[in-house]
Amino acid sequence: MAYLTQPDYVKYVCTCGQLKPITNLYFCRHCLKIRCGFCICHEVDSHYCANCLENMPSSEARLKKNRCSSCFDCPSCFHTLSTRATIAQPRQDPAGGDAKVENKQPKKMYYLSCFNCRWTSRDVGIPDQPVASGGWPERTNPFAHRFSQLLEYYKAIAQQEKQEKLDRERKKFAIRGKYITLTDKTGLTGAMARNIAGLPSSESSSSAIANFVPSEATEDVEELPEDYHTREVNLKQITTMPQRLAAPEWQAQLVSRLQPLARPLSVKRSQRCRRCDHNLTKPEYNPGSIKFKIELLAYYHVPEVKIISYETIKPGGTSALLLKLTNPTAHEMQLRLIRADDVPETQEEEPKSIEKSLEKSLSMEKDTSWRQVVERKPVLPALIKVNNPEQTLTLAQRDDAAEYDDDSHHDTNDVILWRKSNKLALRLQLETDENAKVGEPAQAVIAIEYSYRNTVPPSATSTQHRDHTLYTTVLIDLGLVSE
Repeated sequence: MAYLTQPDYVKYVCTCGQLKPITNLYFCRHCLKIRCGFCICHEVDSHYCANCLENMPSSEARLKKNRCSSCFDCPSCFHTLSTRATIAQPRQDPAGGDAKVENKQPKKMYYLSCFNCRWTSRDVGIPDQPVASGGWPERTNPFAHRFSQLLEYYKAIAQQEKQEKLDRERKKFAIRGKYITLTDKTGLTGAMARNIAGLPSSESSSSAIANFVPSEATEDVEELPEDYHTREVNLKQITTMPQRLAAPEWQAQLVSRLQPLARPLSVKRSQRCRRCDHNLTKPEYNPGSIKFKIELLAYYHVPEVKIISYETIKPGGTSALLLKLTNPTAHEMQLRLIRADDVPETQEEEPKSIEKSLEKSLSMEKDTSWRQVVERKPVLPALIKVNNPEQTLTLAQRDDAAEYDDDSHHDTNDVILWRKSNKLALRLQLETDENAKVGEPAQAVIAIEYSYRNTVPPSATSTQHRDHTLYTTVLIDLGLVSE
């Protein structure tokens, strides 16, 4: 990918108004819009351990608290611990009696060791295990039962408050002969709706609230030792704050009490468009694979703009800007540069379907508060005017074999410098405003009108491709205005 080690000199305007480089944007082939990280929602596809690449379902990962049972991290430096083998010699009989032959054979034992800081499980008194993985002892928190009671209690309180809010809304908007929700029309009870949504029932919630025993404060507090403020402190024996926060259920104060940390699981996630709920990215299920089943990145669908070179920007002066345009699609693209004010504004409509009504009836409608924060019209600079050519440019389709061809076709046109496969170099004229101050950011804005062939069929029975005319706005950073 480009721009990994360089600043983002070219940024695209997302549909929501955010300015992002093309490598951080997505393109939805169903609603034909550019999406950024705020315009998508994330879903967890699978859980796996990044060390042993063991894949596990979500239910098992939840029971294991999203931790791997066979891989551990060092509690001192947080590097991955390795399993080392050693030979345990059999104990000799002090009385000198004859022992069985099989008891005198040495046995292979295993312990954990860190290759970075040389910490071992023997340093904290953990006995060696006869198996390499899966046999390490797990400590049980003495307050685990109390934590589970508090968790169930607060879940029940939240469910009860949510149900009371729904009841108030239904009574407020109840109209005789009208169906407010899908549950009123189909006779779907609240208990059935909670079962479908995977929520706990009202009876279990009320029992959890009734059986909860609140905590009581006490005045009996254990006193500090007499030499607490006078004894010398050895910092090498005291754990640091990151070491304590790595194990919040224990928070060992001494280094000799550190325990191996079970390695947290990693997830493979898929991303969906918030508007049409279609997948933008979906990885392979295999943890060892880095490929994607669906990978709708803007880098593969939107024409890419790169800066070749530009002249110094001066107030009231004229300068030249050389750009390179690339067609990443497998179809020929017609492209035209226009002013940013000439881009037509399109109003996105929320899709209406039976699933939306079902989500609303089950009180599972999506959170739309992100739109109020994200959707905004960006303030584009107007100090530099770009003299866009009036002609329509044609970019050939992408050809992987042409990447190894060094021959490029040079045109005699004042606008087009050269052509090479699906790439095109342009010369644009920039006019800087006289009121521009020295030291201000020199930024130019151009809008691109391009043709896009959508290979997604409109229906299951149709295989005809559709051609669309799309628009995108690009902000180009040209440094600072100089004298």
